Amino acid sequence: MDLLISALTQIFLLLGNEVIFFIVVGALLFFFEKRPEKRKKIILGIIVVSLMVIALKNLFALERPCTGIEAEYGCPAFPLMEYSFPSGHSAVAFLLMIAFLDKKSFPVFWLFAFFIAVSRFYLGVHTFEDIAGALVLAPIAYHATDVLWGRYVA
Repeated sequence: MDLLISALTQIFLLLGNEVIFFIVVGALLFFFEKRPEKRKKIILGIIVVSLMVIALKNLFALERPCTGIEAEYGCPAFPLMEYSFPSGHSAVAFLLMIAFLDKKSFPVFWLFAFFIAVSRFYLGVHTFEDIAGALVLAPIAYHATDVLWGRYVA
């Protein structure tokens, strides 16, 4: 059991790295979505939700639960994402999940989003409220992407 927890912790830590996280997101997107236009729309959605996350993090300026304590796994130090609410990793994962709602591959994206949300909570870098905020933000960002796509691209 300790080996499983240790392996999961290492995977969680790897996915906490923004570069590795976006490589995994890109791989999932390109493996499961074959239509170039839909890929572009999802990438736009990821940009939209990321900008919304940055704006909300700086608006609310809530400290991460790992700030000010001796955090076991450390606290993220990405300058634009130093605050807690909402979880950026979770928001992107939830947006990706929403983008695949009508696909056979949806369970893969549901599991990925769940895995990311659990990882953020487990590592102590987000609270339940941060993850719930991301879950609320993702469909708003996806709708905003639909509006932008329809107005400027389609």
